[in-house]
Amino acid sequence: MKTKIESSLLEQMQFSNREIALRKRLFGFTERDVANLVACRELIAVQVDEISEDFYRQQVAEPEIAMVIGDQDTLQRLKNSMHHYILELFQGYYDAEYVNKRLRVGKIHKRIGVTPKLYMSAVWLLMSVLENFIQAEKSGKIGGVPCADIQMSLRKLILFDTQLVFDTYINSMTDEILIAKQEVEQYAESLEQRIAERTQQLHEIALRDPLTGLFNQRAFYDSLHRQLAIAERTNDSVCLVYFDLNGFKKLNDSMGHKAGDALLILVGEAMNETLRNSDLACRYGGDEFCIILPSIDLAQAQVFCLRLTEHFDHKETCGITFSMGVIESNAALRLEMNEMVRLADTKMYLAKELSHAESGHHIECSLLSGRF
Repeated sequence: MKTKIESSLLEQMQFSNREIALRKRLFGFTERDVANLVACRELIAVQVDEISEDFYRQQVAEPEIAMVIGDQDTLQRLKNSMHHYILELFQGYYDAEYVNKRLRVGKIHKRIGVTPKLYMSAVWLLMSVLENFIQAEKSGKIGGVPCADIQMSLRKLILFDTQLVFDTYINSMTDEILIAKQEVEQYAESLEQRIAERTQQLHEIALRDPLTGLFNQRAFYDSLHRQLAIAERTNDSVCLVYFDLNGFKKLNDSMGHKAGDALLILVGEAMNETLRNSDLACRYGGDEFCIILPSIDLAQAQVFCLRLTEHFDHKETCGITFSMGVIESNAALRLEMNEMVRLADTKMYLAKELSHAESGHHIECSLLSGRF
């Protein structure tokens, strides 16, 4: 019974009994050839050690082959293997088990680095050594079979074996190519994923203000355009809050730009603490900020602004306050993007004017104007 490993090798190479029979037929290897080889079995069995020694004596005389063989222990193992192979050539059993052994030989030779050049030279040498022993029979016959017939049958079988070995070589190289292909595909997939991640990171960087982490002006316009389109399609509303910081220039002049940057960061934190998931907070530029509030009316936007100022006032604000302008686009009045920004900016400046007369946060919108 074949082991699981042996069976899987035969199956992997797709060697059925039908395939084995076909290959023999292609070489013209018949039952007559089997009988010719069996007739020589006893003579070969007696001389097998001498044949093996003669073969390896000539092999190791070639420096390149001697280098592949290496040490004496390896040489002795090879001699033992050759001993068994020579006997198998004349046993008369060339079935699936025999084929499996040849496939394994090919796999081993490929693994240890025996090149086709060296393997074919070894095949030629073995054939020559065996034919010389066969021809040494003075009668010209062995077991009643002409030596020439035995030699022809032997050539067919050795060529049959060589074909099996090279099938294994090709199969191993195909496996190596498939493995390499899979590795390249995995690397390409990994690289593609890293590139996609890096591209996404770069995209995020391109849309973010590096100081506050808020979205920048480019992202603001992209998002406002999208939200206005959605609102029009769903008959919904969108509010825009546009504000700047009261007293920011004085802070920069008196305490320096680092203090100003720290204050801008606090504004960003207050905005993020107040936002819903659907809202978008942006640093428009300098000390000006915008917030897009989808699905909100002016009254709700006012509540949002109050919460924002409360979050901000709990921080180290250095006396900074907000001037806020709020605009709503709704079903009754659909505003174009640039018009909405212009109107919000105008209302913010109205709130700014109030801040010059009164301290605190100021908001300007249609529903309510005043100080907080």
